Amino acid sequence: MMINTGAEFVFILLTIAAYVIGVFVYRKSKLMLFHSVIVATAIVILFFEVTGIDMYHYENNTKVLRYILNLSVVAFGYLLYKNYGIIRKNGIAILLATFTGSLVSLLSVAAIASIAGVDLSMIITLLPKSITTPIAIVLTEKMGGIVYLTAVIVTLAGIFGAVTGPWFLRVIGIKGRLATGLAMGSAAHGIGTAKALESGALEGAAGGLAIALMGVFTSILLPLIVALLKLVL
Repeated sequence: MMINTGAEFVFILLTIAAYVIGVFVYRKSKLMLFHSVIVATAIVILFFEVTGIDMYHYENNTKVLRYILNLSVVAFGYLLYKNYGIIRKNGIAILLATFTGSLVSLLSVAAIASIAGVDLSMIITLLPKSITTPIAIVLTEKMGGIVYLTAVIVTLAGIFGAVTGPWFLRVIGIKGRLATGLAMGSAAHGIGTAKALESGALEGAAGGLAIALMGVFTSILLPLIVALLKLVL
């Protein structure tokens, strides 16, 4: 199907409308199954299924949204600046916590998937589940995984973490604001950080920092894990 010159406007409008509907549905239902991201994604997919338009056109005509999304991450820098004193005071602990989180995330996925008999390309696809989507996509593509499936897995991991994370942290007795933000950002990246930000600026700053550090550590560790898997499998 041919796409006219107004495709970018149409696709951006579609994305915004789908998200607004998703937010409305989630607020009414309060069910994880109907999280705003899931509903919005389903609406966009349904649109392309009905119209017969290739998703390739959507990807090429929503670059503005992706650019804005990348800029939005920078906004967490302001929160880091406002909470610099606390962040600096706990710098070593933050680095150790996020490094450990990245390593445990990668090793647990690799071990469970290997035991289950999952092939290497699928394991690579699953490995970056705990980092932000742009970095996860780049790593998956370079390592030989399935890019589009990685994007879905990362999104679902973020939603699951955002919905269950606060409850889980309460159950295990984690009450510290800094620890809460780091945990949400490390396990559930952008969506988890947005949830943490609802509790306060420090939680949001810690979550934003965790996103960046998880991206750095995972970018270093993931190729090493993949190389090890190639030797073992």
